[in-house]
Amino acid sequence: MTSPHQLERLMQLRRQRTRLAEEALATGQRHCKDLAAQCQVLEQSLVEHQRSANQRDQAQFEASENRPLNAEALADWQQTMADDAAHRETLLYERRSQARHLKLAEEERDAQAAEWGRRLRAQRALERLQTDQQRTMAINAERLAELEMEEARQGQGDIT
Repeated sequence: MTSPHQLERLMQLRRQRTRLAEEALATGQRHCKDLAAQCQVLEQSLVEHQRSANQRDQAQFEASENRPLNAEALADWQQTMADDAAHRETLLYERRSQARHLKLAEEERDAQAAEWGRRLRAQRALERLQTDQQRTMAINAERLAELEMEEARQGQGDIT
């Protein structure tokens, strides 16, 4: 059986490893939260960009209803539409990229949560073992004290 000193040292190591796993999990959770917030910002940027582009298109369309566009105005409108489309594609690419990063971070966080859970269960099992060992030692000490008292009484009975 493991000595109380060895068991206590093992408990310290288990607690340290559990604490480190918990800290890694907390860091992973914060990272996921930050990435999710960035994804939300990108999503909002995409929605805002689309709304703005739609408004520009609608304004241009309404302006062109009353008068035909000359070649220069038509070229400007086409360039604006191309710029909007390019910016939209950039935002979509960034959103997909950020979503991939978030998915990987969530997988890492899930692995960290599993590791923390495993370490916590191991720590609790060792705590139960330590409690059982302490209880056994206390019972053994009590029995030894009773035996010594009984022997002392018997020893006094032999003298008289």
